[in-house]
Amino acid sequence: MKNRNKRAIIIGASSGIGKEMALYFANQGWIVAALGRRKELLDELCLKSENLHSYEIDVNDVETLPLKLQNIVDGIGGLDLFVISAGTGFMNDELDFDKEQQTLKTNVEGFTRLIGWIYRALKQHGGGQIAAITSVSGLTEGVDGPSYSASKAYQINYIKTIRKMAKKEGQNIIVTEIRPGPVDTDMMKGEGHFWITKPKQASELACKAILKQKKLQYISRRWRMIGMLLRFLSIWE
Repeated sequence: MKNRNKRAIIIGASSGIGKEMALYFANQGWIVAALGRRKELLDELCLKSENLHSYEIDVNDVETLPLKLQNIVDGIGGLDLFVISAGTGFMNDELDFDKEQQTLKTNVEGFTRLIGWIYRALKQHGGGQIAAITSVSGLTEGVDGPSYSASKAYQINYIKTIRKMAKKEGQNIIVTEIRPGPVDTDMMKGEGHFWITKPKQASELACKAILKQKKLQYISRRWRMIGMLLRFLSIWE
């Protein structure tokens, strides 16, 4: 198989899209490091393929994160793809600060820390690919979860900037953004969602976009038109 020597790290692989993406790439012959905080779920996942390897990690563990990531890269024998699927969010119309802070700590601080580490690592090793799961929520104002929408808007703009930086510096670094609408995972809360995508379907679209080295993939594709409409309307607010 042409992908047999490829190596990927997927952060947030214990459930949802990240879990299904890990399985997809493993079934394509990739060596996949499945990372997350829930080690028992990762170990269970890894029983499904000999190409999967589980590692417990917390993106907010500032002191040990860089060393752990480097040890994982060394453990799987290199790195071609780094996927960030870790994130959190709450319904928080009462603006409980603890919930807002937890969201920002993971979705902004943790996200930024991961992107910075992998960008430097890929520069040192001559290139590779970064893929980040953002959200259509970043294109509008989610009044039920303000920090979640705001943090996803940050991720969308940050990943665009990293792509431009790589181009400006002449780096062989591909940057792919996966921008889902509602996906049927534990994180999806509240009512009134439509065009809901199952995790397996979402992961297949995401993985195919990554393999094609796309800049942006909406999930599902129909959300592309909604995304364009939301951007247009924001100009006139």
